[in-house]
Amino acid sequence: MALSPYEETILDFVYIVQNQPELFTAEDRADFAELIATLPEDVEEISNQIALWCETRPHILDAIFALPIGESDSVRAAGGRNTPLTGKESKDAIENTVRESIPPEKSPPPTPKK
Repeated sequence: MALSPYEETILDFVYIVQNQPELFTAEDRADFAELIATLPEDVEEISNQIALWCETRPHILDAIFALPIGESDSVRAAGGRNTPLTGKESKDAIENTVRESIPPEKSPPPTPKK
């Protein structure tokens, strides 16, 4: 069963977050975290909101459009996916991926002991 265009958009976005985290500034991450908090558990609406969010960040949108067909298949799981994504799965996948891609804050260097 082929994925819907909405599912493809979500999986392509997740792939970019996982594989090109340098495209996302701290401000992008904060803005997207706010968006995630408001997303319903509806695949079509999640996809539409991601697309709208990316429109104001052309460098991210360009990276998504530059993905070769099938490149984001690795996000689906081994052997592909035969059932459609649910809204909850989509939202959870995005939240987890964004959270995992945030680089840990650098600790200040230890102060030398006298």
